[in-house]
Amino acid sequence: MEWSFGDVMEQWLYGELGYYAHAHIGKEGDFYTAVSASRLFGGSIARHIITLLESSQLTLPLHIVEIGAHHGELMCDIYDFLDALSEGVLPHTKCTIIEPLATLQAQARRNIASRAIAQVGSFDDVALEAGESVFIVSNELFDAFACEIVREQGGHREMLCGFTNGQNLVDSRESLRLEWRDFAGATNAHKVDSFMRHYGLTSGEIPLGWAEFVSELCAFAKGAKCWRFLSFDYAHLGSRGLSLRGYGEHRVLDLGEIMRDASRLFGRIDLTYNVDFALLGQIFIENGAREIFCDRLNVLLVEFGIAELLQSLLEVSPKQYEIEALRVRQLLGGGLGEKFMGVCFGG
Repeated sequence: MEWSFGDVMEQWLYGELGYYAHAHIGKEGDFYTAVSASRLFGGSIARHIITLLESSQLTLPLHIVEIGAHHGELMCDIYDFLDALSEGVLPHTKCTIIEPLATLQAQARRNIASRAIAQVGSFDDVALEAGESVFIVSNELFDAFACEIVREQGGHREMLCGFTNGQNLVDSRESLRLEWRDFAGATNAHKVDSFMRHYGLTSGEIPLGWAEFVSELCAFAKGAKCWRFLSFDYAHLGSRGLSLRGYGEHRVLDLGEIMRDASRLFGRIDLTYNVDFALLGQIFIENGAREIFCDRLNVLLVEFGIAELLQSLLEVSPKQYEIEALRVRQLLGGGLGEKFMGVCFGG
């Protein structure tokens, strides 16, 4: 049976036996994110929200929504820092996390239990009241969308496809092999070609699901008085060649390694790729949004006031300051600070 790589990746990550059914994220897990590096990541976002309110770019009442919340730590940090850094904001603010995966919802419920944070499964479950502004945030969201993979080889295009001995991908995953296929005859090629032509792409990771998701997000946000969407993700650095890779126990596997051992690795490692922020911007603008800023994570965190947050911690607890200062260095250094970008859209 032939499968598009997008179908393979969808089941690899989100199927019943997929990676996110058992993923362990954090310093002791397969990988860690800006959220697990330091609570001041969420604190900086809270400080940015306060700045937007003070400059009337957002207004109260406010609804903060996190998409793809996993265990809810980021929203908890934003909530706690809003409480600590402002007066009169939190009583007029609703907080909601969107996490569609049931396997992650239970831990999130435990984390948010002591805070006024709601948990839902989709945008359809979030109700905006008249006069509310909305701030939407996500971290490592777009690099988790299933993608197709197209390359140019010897003057013609090829598409990565999966092959199994059975009709059911999960049941026959032990026989899974990934191979390059002539583009014209590959599964899902027509849809991929249409997407690439529309957005002027010739090769790379092709995230077909972005278009529908951004359309849904913008339709939701336009129901608010005013809105901002802030998102952080891996970015392209230098060459824009194929970037799909796997993470397992803090080890990075390149595409070649994944292809050679696909049947064993299926569902056991995370799959991710660098986000094409130019493409993402095209899709948002196509849906009536405007790009407000796009920059490196370390630059944005400094603008959001992470240094001031760290300084205030020094005045309260020098010992905790020393611990947090090391964590902030991870956020601002080359590991995360340079490889991640943040982008903000609004309307």
